[in-house]
Formats: sequence, structure tokens, C-alpha cells
Amino acid sequence: MAYTLQMKEPLNFNYLNCEPLHMEAVDGFHSHPYYEIYYFHTGKCNYIIGDQVHVLEPGDLILMHGMTLHQAHPEPVVPYIRTTLHFYPSVIEEYVQPEKAKRLLEPFERLSNEVIHLSNAQQTEVELIFTQMNELFQGHEERDFTYDRFVFKLCDFLTMTALFSETAMKHRRILSDKEEHLQRIITYLEVHYMEEINLSNIASALHLSKPYMAALFKELTGTTIIKYLYQRRINQAKLLFRLQPDLSVTEVSRKAGFKQISHFSRTFKQAAGCTPEAYRTSQGSWLR
Repeated sequence: MAYTLQMKEPLNFNYLNCEPLHMEAVDGFHSHPYYEIYYFHTGKCNYIIGDQVHVLEPGDLILMHGMTLHQAHPEPVVPYIRTTLHFYPSVIEEYVQPEKAKRLLEPFERLSNEVIHLSNAQQTEVELIFTQMNELFQGHEERDFTYDRFVFKLCDFLTMTALFSETAMKHRRILSDKEEHLQRIITYLEVHYMEEINLSNIASALHLSKPYMAALFKELTGTTIIKYLYQRRINQAKLLFRLQPDLSVTEVSRKAGFKQISHFSRTFKQAAGCTPEAYRTSQGSWLR
């Protein structure tokens, strides 16, 4: 099931992470209320963000707004190495004037979740900054000067990536047939997740055979279409609880695409580890 990550500290930096993902436990799809910078060092990995599928190449940089449902699906037999940086926008806003902070955070606020294919020279520059950031992050104590230097280095990095993103749209890679089919399936789910749909509906609408469609989705994402559909609905429910705290659990269930409140409650608890009522209460407390 999809799940929403929370972060106790305002930022977290994970340099050259080579830990394998345990996809079987959570199917990989998740969201979080903070921004993410993801850099792909090596391996074979499909990265799915919303209704877009990206076949990553070493040196790819992703700037993500965390509330979009996303997952990495790496090839398990190939070493998978990535660097990730998660941070709340308040980290930047505390150190930079409002207009400057707005410009630095614009790639995240646009919700375009950009994937930037860096040149060799750009990769070298990014990896050097990550090395410097890692040295600072490993040595910092909360609110000391080393922490300040890390945040300023992050601001420098965001300034650099703003320049990279200006030309990113000009170099989109052409998708393979399988990737196009996967993107069409996810787009269909994004549009129709509130409706009663099944594999036959989707296959008919997209002019694909049901067995081929199911096998392709499983191959490229590591999960099934129906599991993804429920994940999408649960993610929508979490967004509604967070952004519209006055809605009742029944209203959220209906708006997220569930026809029976009992099914919603059971599925939500499996995904979030708590009941919808408890999650709603926790979000209300957070907003206060």
C-alpha cells in the first residue's frame, strides 16, 4: 500500500545510499509533505511520479514535490546507488529573503516534478557539491555554524539546478512502447480513480489485452494495477484529510473513490497503520 512519510527533522541528507529497497512490504509508492532532491548514481531503475514513468540514466536529477504519489522501482540484481535530500521549504525561507526563497523553490512549487538529464560536466559539479554537503551534514550539530553552512550550500545547489531546469524540457527522452502503455494506464487511473473500474474497463478503454496489460504493469512497477488503484485512492484521502480538515471521514471516503466506508476504513488502516479517524485527528493537530 502507499504510505505517507513523516520527517522529524527539518531536513535529511542521505549520501550514496546503496541499501536495497524492500518493495514487497509496501509496494514502493509513497508521498510526503516535504520536498525531495533525488540523484541517481548507478543501477537500473524506473521512477514513477504521478502518471509519468521515467527510465533513469546515471546522472539524472529529480526535483520533486513530495505529495505527488511516487516510487522508485530498481532492478534488484544491479547495485542501486542514489543520493537523496529531503527538506521542508521553511529551511530555505528561514535563511533567504522571501522573493529569493520563492525563486529557489519554484521548481518544486510548480508541481512538475522535473527529471533533469545532466551533462557530464553538470554531473561532476553536482557530485562535488554533494560530497561537500555530506561532510557538513555529518559534522553538524543542531543550529551550529556547520548547519548554517549546509543550508547555504543547499541554497547554492538550488540556484545551480534552477539553471539546469531551464533547458531540461528541451531534452525529453522518447518513451518505449512499454513505457508509453504504462503511462497511459497510470493516466487512466489518475482520471478515473473515483469511479468503479476494473481491469476489463481499463483494457477496453486503452485497447490492450488484459493479460498483457497486467503483466506489463507488474514488470515495470513491481505492483499490480488494482493495488496501485487503491494506493492512489488512499493517497487522495490523506491529501483531503490534510488540506480539508473539516471534511468527515465519510465524505473523504466518497471523494477518494471508495463506495463502502467499511472497505475504506480497512484499506486505510492497512496502508497508514491507523484508522481514518485517528489520521484525521493527527492532521488537525498538526495544522494547529
